[in-house]
Amino acid sequence: MGKSAHMFISSNEKKETLNKRVTLLDEQIDYARSKKDHLLDYLKNELSNKLGVKVGYCLQGSYKNHTLIRPVRIGEEFDIDAGVYLMFDAESHGVQARDAKSIFRSVLVHYCAANNDANLADSKPNCERVCFPGNFHIDLPLYYYVKETETCRLATEKSGWIDSDPKSLQDWFDKKISTFPAEKKARLRRCIKNIKTWVALRAVKLPSIAITVFIANTFADFEQDDDVFVQNAANLLHYLKANNKILSPINGDDLVGGTDEDKAKLSEQLILLLDSLIRANSSKSAMEAHPSWSTIFEHIYPPFAEVEELAHVTNLPALTTVPSINIRKKDRDNRFLEDSSGDIIHGYLGEHLDFSIANTNSYPTNSSVKWMVRNKEKEASIANDLGHFRTFKLSDVCEEHCGYRGTHYMECVVEANGQILGAKSIKVIVSSIERPLRNPPRQSYGPKR
Repeated sequence: MGKSAHMFISSNEKKETLNKRVTLLDEQIDYARSKKDHLLDYLKNELSNKLGVKVGYCLQGSYKNHTLIRPVRIGEEFDIDAGVYLMFDAESHGVQARDAKSIFRSVLVHYCAANNDANLADSKPNCERVCFPGNFHIDLPLYYYVKETETCRLATEKSGWIDSDPKSLQDWFDKKISTFPAEKKARLRRCIKNIKTWVALRAVKLPSIAITVFIANTFADFEQDDDVFVQNAANLLHYLKANNKILSPINGDDLVGGTDEDKAKLSEQLILLLDSLIRANSSKSAMEAHPSWSTIFEHIYPPFAEVEELAHVTNLPALTTVPSINIRKKDRDNRFLEDSSGDIIHGYLGEHLDFSIANTNSYPTNSSVKWMVRNKEKEASIANDLGHFRTFKLSDVCEEHCGYRGTHYMECVVEANGQILGAKSIKVIVSSIERPLRNPPRQSYGPKR
């Protein structure tokens, strides 16, 4: 067990690990925190002036639980949930939920007008959303809270004030793990983040709060993170297959929800997850397990080159036949530059790289090729673009471009009938310096005319 532990987390901060790749950069968190603090301070003062009551706020969700994850695809956003609380009995004072939401939104309109980087999204039935550059947004549900009776109700567009107390669920989670040693808490949170990453990649409906409640209730701890994930993910999927719901420890509500179609899709993906977990867990090494973990975490999983067993190996071992890969380099205007077949290639920002299998006759005609881009380093992380994967026919060309400076990887896996027939990894080093001209103008000599 623990064969892939160093791929999940490492004490070496420079090493690319799953935990590093699912976690936002400190500067991304600091930026989001500053925007959150500025907005909430404004709301607290302005909304209080508008309604003449005390206003408070309470952070909730993944940000509060320290289980926030990086968006898994470029263009997607991470979010901070912050409940805004009117500290009085709104209903007994005749304040309708729709009116409170309308006043709340008007305050947000003024905030966004005064802050050019803030954009107010269309109103949602149960909250408002303010979006910021940097691919993140803040969700703002509005509640009223009466301390004496501990009444907490949420303002909704269609159902008026409804019972809702996310703080109770937050308090439950904090108490549930309060006796855990620090290292166990950290492993639990990383496990939740890893499961959430799988959910995001599969685009299935399994809310973060449902995952959090289940793992907190049933957490199976091990020394190594890969073992933690295997056991807890397996426990979760077996439970969901048998029960189809996870109940709130506060009021018994179903935290999963979803339509029949949502549940069918989740069930289908859980079966595939179980198959990959079995394959990864039965592998004899991190090298052998890498394709199975990549099936689960796709481009978020660290590059094959990070497998410590290959520290002195420049490429993947032959599983049957190593693919011979041709890389066609083209400039920004798609003009041909050169062909290459090396294991390490150099490119420049904006240039194009076309990857293709040269030895197609070495594989069955029904083979497919999985091309996996794994981006690394700061520029790609800031953009939340750690890569992607696409599946092509054996003879197809995979077109990519150099979008970020630094070292990245293109990994190729040839498969047929569920079997891996060959694999290879190409290191791509991208420079921001423009490619030097092949034939620079010659310097003229002699007298000038």
